[in-house]
Parts: sequence; structure tokens; C-alpha cells
Amino acid sequence: MRFRVDKLTVGYDGAPLIRDISVTLEEGQILTLVGPNGSGKSTILKSIAGQLEPLGGAVFIGGEEVGAMGPGELARKMAVMFTDRRQVELVDCFDVVSMGRHPYTGALGILGDHDRAMVRETMEMCSVWDLAGRDFAKISDGQRQRVLLARALCQEPRVIILDEPTSFLDARYVHALLDTLKKLARQRCVCVILSLQQIEPARKISDLVMCVKGSCVFGLGKPQEVLTKENICRLYDMDEGGYGFMFGRGGSKSFFSNKECQYFPCHKAPREEDFNCLFCFCPLYHLGATCGGDFTYLGNGVKNCEGCAFPHHRGNYEAVLGRLGDGAEA
Repeated sequence: MRFRVDKLTVGYDGAPLIRDISVTLEEGQILTLVGPNGSGKSTILKSIAGQLEPLGGAVFIGGEEVGAMGPGELARKMAVMFTDRRQVELVDCFDVVSMGRHPYTGALGILGDHDRAMVRETMEMCSVWDLAGRDFAKISDGQRQRVLLARALCQEPRVIILDEPTSFLDARYVHALLDTLKKLARQRCVCVILSLQQIEPARKISDLVMCVKGSCVFGLGKPQEVLTKENICRLYDMDEGGYGFMFGRGGSKSFFSNKECQYFPCHKAPREEDFNCLFCFCPLYHLGATCGGDFTYLGNGVKNCEGCAFPHHRGNYEAVLGRLGDGAEA
């Protein structure tokens, strides 16, 4: 099964915003849209999902045009997750996720054994099964985001579209969510299309990256080919100094200071320039115990890794990156 966007033009009230968008995904591939706020990423995703009428071109799942599908058929083939906050009352998280089964259960929404098993499987996959009986309106924004992802997966889609799914998540769950999406794509052969603000996660998760800015898309291709210094500077209107501050040496995200973080400083370092942040996320955490640190979670995303074998100060910059490169795939 292929997913194909053919010469799509998107916009509002008949006025084109971005023209001639074309891309083809094989099953199991991940496409990430990157670009500044207001660049049109959400408009593209809504047009692909059929929530916004395209001004030209077409979208195909397999050989069938999305615009020609009925709501039920489209819901069985495509799931969407956007950043708008859902306001529901007196509904627990299990019921929210079970809404993803409606394309299969019919108007009455009566769940069978298989449906209930799917709800539990996807909630466990998204680490929210422990929230099953909790009121959806009374959990955190990050928890809601993971519950909504479970609902989308519960549809058993062939294509899943997500608009900035890492919003509201602390770094631990950003990694977990992106890892879930990658496993979903590979193991279930689902095409995943998402937008991200962060460059490094896009670099790690994507098979293809599309840069979105102004009236066009540019740099469509593999992450290593597209997320170059020149393209990133063009995308975010940065000069070399800004690029160096944001991404450090070799194009990797600098993880030594983020004074705007509400948890700064998150490490007990003798010198201010030695604080490690990366939004309170150690770049070695995904290696687990093999990172060599005696780390603990202090709550609210703050971590303590005073026993780290690779202290995160500037003198160890190359050693940290080297250890990261030697470990498992992020």
C-alpha cells in the first residue's frame, strides 16, 4: 500500500497558501513536516486528512482518492490526532480510547471482546493503561496527549496523521511516543505523517523530511540530505551564529544550557556553564542502565544523574556524543 499526495494546493477561502505538494510514502515509512510556527504545517495535514478542502491536487491511499471515500471507510484507513484540546466531561480514559473502535462497532458503539482487547493493547502501548478509569478532564495535558494517541491507534489505521504530537510532553514521554510511532510504522506497516518543532527528533524518527516555509515546500528527502545547516538556517531565518548556538558542533543539539526552562538548573554543577538541560533530558537516557549513570526521576520531568559516568560539561562534549553514537538506536 502506498500513500501519495499529488500536486496538492492548500489554503483558506479559495486563497492558495502552499502549492504543488507531492510526496509518496511506502507502507511503514514516516514523513515529518518541519518548519516555524505559522508556516502551514497544520494546513497541509488537515488538507491531507480531508478536514480542509484542497484547492487543487489529490491524496491517495493505495489507489483510492481520499476525497472519494465515505466517512466510515476513511476512518478505517486513516486516523488523525491534532493539537486542539478536547473538552469532555464525565468520560474516563478507557471510553475516550474506545471511541477509536467506532468505525468497527457501528452507531451503537457496543464493544466486543476483540474491541476491548484492542483498547487495552493500545493503552498499554502508549503507557496509559493505568489511567483507564481516570476522568479524562482531570488528567494532565501530557497524559491527555498519550490517551488521544491510543485512541488513534485503536482505529487500526493504514495511515496516521499527527500535528505536533509531542506538545505538552516532557522529554521522557517525547522519546517514548516517538519510539511507539516508529514501532507502529515498522511492525504494522502503517504510514505515519507528523509535524514536529524539534529538528533532532525529526532527524531520528523520519524516513523522509519536508521543510515547510512560505508558499512552498523545499528540501523533501532523507533527513541526512534535507536537515543540513543551510536548510535549517533558511527554514528558521538563522545566521551561522544562531545555528551554532542552537545545534552546537556537527549539527547536534547543544545540551548544555537552556535558562528559559522552568526547571533550570536541573543538575548540581559547580559552574553555570556546565548545567545540562536539553529540556531536562539527558541524551544518554535512552541507553538505559548502560549509560553508566545512577539516575533517578525527581518529578515533573526533572532528572538527577549525579552518578553519571559521562558528566555533561563542555570538556566531555565529544565523549558524551561518542557514547551516544555507540549505544542503541534512539
